[in-house]
Parts: sequence; C-alpha cells; structure tokens
Amino acid sequence: MADEATNIVLLGNQGDVIEVIVATGTAIAKGTLMQLSSSPQTCTATDGANQAFLGILEEEKTTTDGKTKVGLITHCLADLTCGAGETMVLGAPVMTGAAANEVNVADDSSVEGSNTQIVGLAQETVANNGTGAVLINVGHQY
Repeated sequence: MADEATNIVLLGNQGDVIEVIVATGTAIAKGTLMQLSSSPQTCTATDGANQAFLGILEEEKTTTDGKTKVGLITHCLADLTCGAGETMVLGAPVMTGAAANEVNVADDSSVEGSNTQIVGLAQETVANNGTGAVLINVGHQY
C-alpha cells in the first residue's frame, strides 16, 4: 500500500492505543488508516466506503503472523497525504478519502450528518497529494 501515516508523535497515554479484531490472513502496512468494517469491533484499511475511522495501525500485520487483533493509535500527530484535487487547510477537519490512506477536506455535505469519518484537524495547509501534519484524536467531535 502507499501513503501510510509517517512522523507519528504519540500523545495522551502513549497514543491511547486500542485493540481491535482483524482478519488473520491479511497483510496491512504499519501506519495504515483503519476503519470499522463490521461488528464486533473488526477493522480494515480505509477504502472510501464511509465507515467509522478507528485509528492508525501501530505495527505491520502480515498474512502469516496468525494475529487476530491489532493495536490502533487513536491520539497523535501524524503526517498524512491529502487526496488528489484536495486542499487540507490549517485548522480544518479532514476525513477519510476515496483512496486508502488519503484524507479529504471534511465539510457538512461530505460527512453525511455524522463525524464518524473525521480523521482529525489539519495542522498545516497542503494540497494535491501533499503531505501535512494532522492532529488525530479519535472520538473527539470537531
């Protein structure tokens, strides 16, 4: 995969990591933006399907490691990639993008009446697949 989160600075209690269920035979790169995919508390990589953002994958998941649970960082500063044709504006909320690991500008019409897709607040202005810092605090209402 590409565009994983980089330069992650943990905040809170070492990033306030949560443990969630993941399919055992999947490979997912460290730093991947993860979303809720089904119940109970099962996650997959973000894919533009308007699922609830859960956090950033703490460590690499391989197809043969046998793991059924992974840790997700929920409180940090991280460099994320802005989607093509998008502009991430300083102080504005960003949401999961159409492409995996990319974020788009969040506005009232794109969030569909809820904040579940919100990833965090932009800490700088970047555009068109540029990379910029985002404050991530899962569960916080923006």
